[in-house]
Amino acid sequence: MATKEELDGYKILVDKNRVDMKVCYDDKVYNSSNWTPNPLVSTVPMLYIQISIHLFLSGLVFLFLKPFNQSPLVAEIIAGILMGPGFLGKCYVYLNSILPFISDSVLEHTMSIGTVYYMFQLGLDMNLTPMSNISRRITATAIAGMIIPLAMGIWSYFLLISPLEEESVVSKLKSAFVWATVLTSTNLPDLTRVLANLKLMRTEIGRTAITSSFVNDIATWFFIVIFISISRTEEMASMCISILALILFCTFLGRPALSWLVTGPTLMSHDDDDYNGVVNDDGCNTYKEIHVQFVLFGVIVSAFVTDAMGLGSFIGALMFGFIFPSGQLATVVLERLEKVTSWIFVPLYCLVNGIKSKVTEMVPTGRTIKHVILFMALSWAAKILSTFVVAVLTTGGAVAPVRMNRREIFTLGVLMNSKGLLALITINIGREFYLLDKDTSSVMVVTILLMMMSIPPVVKYVYNPKNNRMPSSHGLRRTIQSATATESTFPIVVCVHALTGDIVQGMTSLLRMSNPTVRSKIFAVGIHLVELTEHTAAAMLIVHDAAFHPRVGDSKLNSGQTIHAMEELERDSDELIKVECLTAISRYTTMHIDICSIAEDKSAALILLPFHETLEEKGKDDSEDTNKSCANPIRNMNQQVLTHAQCTVGLLVDKGLGKFFYGHIINLLVFYIGGGDDREALSYAWRMASQPGVHLTVVRLIPRAVGENPYSHLDDILDDQEQGILSLIEEEERQKELDEEFLGDFKWRTATNEAVALSEVVVWGAEETLALIRNVMEGDSYQLCIVGRGNRRISPLESGLVELMEFRELGFMGDAIATSSFSKGTSVLVIQHYYTSSSQDKK
Repeated sequence: MATKEELDGYKILVDKNRVDMKVCYDDKVYNSSNWTPNPLVSTVPMLYIQISIHLFLSGLVFLFLKPFNQSPLVAEIIAGILMGPGFLGKCYVYLNSILPFISDSVLEHTMSIGTVYYMFQLGLDMNLTPMSNISRRITATAIAGMIIPLAMGIWSYFLLISPLEEESVVSKLKSAFVWATVLTSTNLPDLTRVLANLKLMRTEIGRTAITSSFVNDIATWFFIVIFISISRTEEMASMCISILALILFCTFLGRPALSWLVTGPTLMSHDDDDYNGVVNDDGCNTYKEIHVQFVLFGVIVSAFVTDAMGLGSFIGALMFGFIFPSGQLATVVLERLEKVTSWIFVPLYCLVNGIKSKVTEMVPTGRTIKHVILFMALSWAAKILSTFVVAVLTTGGAVAPVRMNRREIFTLGVLMNSKGLLALITINIGREFYLLDKDTSSVMVVTILLMMMSIPPVVKYVYNPKNNRMPSSHGLRRTIQSATATESTFPIVVCVHALTGDIVQGMTSLLRMSNPTVRSKIFAVGIHLVELTEHTAAAMLIVHDAAFHPRVGDSKLNSGQTIHAMEELERDSDELIKVECLTAISRYTTMHIDICSIAEDKSAALILLPFHETLEEKGKDDSEDTNKSCANPIRNMNQQVLTHAQCTVGLLVDKGLGKFFYGHIINLLVFYIGGGDDREALSYAWRMASQPGVHLTVVRLIPRAVGENPYSHLDDILDDQEQGILSLIEEEERQKELDEEFLGDFKWRTATNEAVALSEVVVWGAEETLALIRNVMEGDSYQLCIVGRGNRRISPLESGLVELMEFRELGFMGDAIATSSFSKGTSVLVIQHYYTSSSQDKK
């Protein structure tokens, strides 16, 4: 060791490889009476200050980069570099007050604990089940696509390292293999985020990129184990034996033992009085919080064992997560870890990584900035080149089940450049095992950062899926009336998400009531809505989709209750209801784009959405303060779908619809005022009433004419309309003609059907309307009430209901019924008609 410098009572000793650094107290200063280190001031409180500054900086950077679709991880890496020695670290006062050497050990060890749990979380997310179901062609494509990055990674490393290094060729090859491993990796969570933000998740490019990334992730860990084994030549044999023994132990003893412990009677006991458990899908308490603590303790033990074996603590944590049985306990552990790792430990890791990277002085000795730029360019082009080569070598130049043009192949190559925390971990493992020095590792970190930052703008500029989408050949079949009239398959998109509780049972009951027949079968597309996070588990759902050609009968998506209910629906329908399950991963602010895109791709005539909360036990006064705003993300999403969907949309307020068993008598109620929405609502109810066991009651509300001007009610809404009074009158007259034609056909066709009852009541104003609704609903028991939203309807009956309306997305009638006390136990389905043109309205 050689003395590098002396600073504020410390001696800094740096190894020849410029990686291993020791900090010692200066004996002269330490022994003097004027200076004594205060560990309390310089360790834990300093750690809090460092984390706080890093979180603040990363937040500012993210606000600046957010318009460019950059991820929070990019901001955290940049903030760590800014806090490092290359930027703020150049300030003498900052370096000694914020990043003193005495705090390094606390920072490093805290980061190590975070890394261990992050690796456990990564292993817990990984699942080889979809690996065996991914097509051989895509698997071969992914594996072949790693050959060129491996070769270019080794070549570019020799281009970067200093020619003055005296290391042997074998040592340099080991170091080059570390960078080659980084270059071949494709971070699945980060790729999922990019695809979700750019709305490419459901394209062939997105599916191919995700499945290839999954294969690459598995291969990356295999490569990491390899270079750990070869990192120490004198101990290579013993390390290989240790790794082999670890794999055999985990496979044949560890996993069965964990499965027995997790599912055995010990964990299933509920005898304790202070039981604080977790509720499973069946509503029963299964696991205690102490079980989660034992799992977290097992992570530490596994990390300690592999670290003692010389393999590194992260290998033990990863293997423990990999062999841990999936299920409810694993889900609960992930929920406990996710926020801590993503909000604290990942930023802390980026901070330590930035401190280790001196970007301003990263050019290796004997090399110039031109070498660094060439190294970055080759690294960025490696995946793109490999994708083109594989496309040429495979049949017809296609890297996916369908053909891709050059632009799409280039886009796929750019997407495969997605890097993340796994790449940084690999680089730091190389540092830890003395395979990389400080200069080359700093260049690698910057290269990874630039690759991550370049992907969103390049993909957004080069590839626009909207330009490549073919127009739907079923454009006229985007309403319930059109789909029912043709007596062909009725395509329905059903949306379910975790925040709506048991709504899946209500949705499946609604599908059963939709009268699937041999002539008009139902094709239900169930969309499992998953909020986009930095978590790998969300990405694994898409891997399942891509691997299993998402049929519910084949797929095993991690959405237990939803999938089970959809499987049962298809099984009990005697093939009259065909089901397909998809996963939409996105932020709730943009999730409506995924829903509308899937509905467009499937030519859906109806989108069924769950209401953002359960009103079964709530009255109007209970929900007024919390729901008048659009703060609820589910409510925001529903409103956006209602605005942008190019088909009919139904919003279900479930008040126990799923409790009614199929085959029992179902009483339906429709309040009909007029307009396209009401015609769609009655069409859907009419379809339901065509099957045995369903009774339909239709109440038509006719406004009473008062005074000489029958259009006086239009004055109240002219301020909200762009057209004038004459256009509104003309539109109202046209809607009246369509209503009379539609109702005339309905009366004629249901004249002999005793299960259908139609009554017409003349009312005026909001008070009479509400009184009529109360009398009708209190007069009989109805399981479902279907109404039109009436967002384009012009009616004097509703002019007085505007001030009373709480949920605008339900419309005047839907809101009045759903939030009233007399509708308790009656679910409400609000229908909004899709308007394309006047001719479409007539269909």
